[in-house]
Amino acid sequence: MELRTHTMPEAYPNASLRRRFAAMLYDFFLVFAVWAVTGSLLQAAFGGAAPVDGQLPAQQPLASHWVQLICYLEILGFYTYFWCVKGQTLGMQVWKIRAVNDQGEGLTVLQALTRFGFATLAMAPAALGLFWALFSKERLALHDRWSKTRVVYLGTKPYESERTQQ
Repeated sequence: MELRTHTMPEAYPNASLRRRFAAMLYDFFLVFAVWAVTGSLLQAAFGGAAPVDGQLPAQQPLASHWVQLICYLEILGFYTYFWCVKGQTLGMQVWKIRAVNDQGEGLTVLQALTRFGFATLAMAPAALGLFWALFSKERLALHDRWSKTRVVYLGTKPYESERTQQ
């Protein structure tokens, strides 16, 4: 299933690690807001008053591993949606970067899921897979290489609204 395939000139350089981190920070705030709503809904639906020690008993429906899985799936949905439909998350729009495949085209759903899966593996050990971009001549993180995708910098005025402003 392919939602959008916008072709990008291959002349765009790969994005710097600084831009990628800044976009991830913006996106974190959005995802955190989604998590807050989800947590509130789950607490209202399944939980009562929080225990005095703040720990959830393992037998409750809101045991931490279920909440973590739900949060992980929300992040998966967030990135997959934005990478496939717009090519970029809201944080990536602000920092003028976009996720593309090796041909410079927008990601398909399968490519986005593959990128996210490899990013999970690459980020797990203290984001070492992302820091790989510091040592890569092409500025590619490990999950970029593994998924055959990349994040490109679009330039100073990539959007039509910026070019028409005076």
